Amino acid sequence: MVIARLADGSLAVHSAVACDEPTMAQIDALGPVRWIVVPSLSHRLDAHAYKTRYPAAKVVTMPAAAAKVRELVEVDGSYDLLPAGGALSWQALDGVPVEAVFVHRDGAGRVTLIFNDGFMNLPDRLPGAKGLVVKLIGSTGGPKVTRTARMFIVKDPKAYAAHLRRLAATPGLVRVVPGHGDLVEGDAAAALRRAADGLHRA
Repeated sequence: MVIARLADGSLAVHSAVACDEPTMAQIDALGPVRWIVVPSLSHRLDAHAYKTRYPAAKVVTMPAAAAKVRELVEVDGSYDLLPAGGALSWQALDGVPVEAVFVHRDGAGRVTLIFNDGFMNLPDRLPGAKGLVVKLIGSTGGPKVTRTARMFIVKDPKAYAAHLRRLAATPGLVRVVPGHGDLVEGDAAAALRRAADGLHRA
């Protein structure tokens, strides 16, 4: 989950995760939650809990994902409804119609890219039986577009690979937030290029 402050001072919650009450109170202290960003078909489960807590908040998602998201929560529209002109912007992902990447630029020009299931960064090994299953389905092993993503959400691997390379060339890029796994805070551009290369090898 990522919480971003928009141009009008309101908060957008990206990939909302239901938390305990002390954590929710900390979120409330940050400011008014007016946007619930549902970033994919698979990250919609807790959107309804947030809509219940913040009934005035608008739920936004990609048009290609809206029908599935509406099975769990009312959708107000697409990301075009989000206030423009602040630190946060977004781009539809070429070749991945159900997802987008969010771009956060701070006052010093440092850029963070926020992905969902289209880019993951899980380690080589995770503990327990669940970790074994995740490894067997090809989702571990560092920054990548996973086999599951290639099967279910990536519709044009060549277009997506080209978009990842363009994002890697973003001036000021310092960090990538993956859909799952560790933040990429070293060479973020190299991680994106590695993921693009993996799409070509798939």
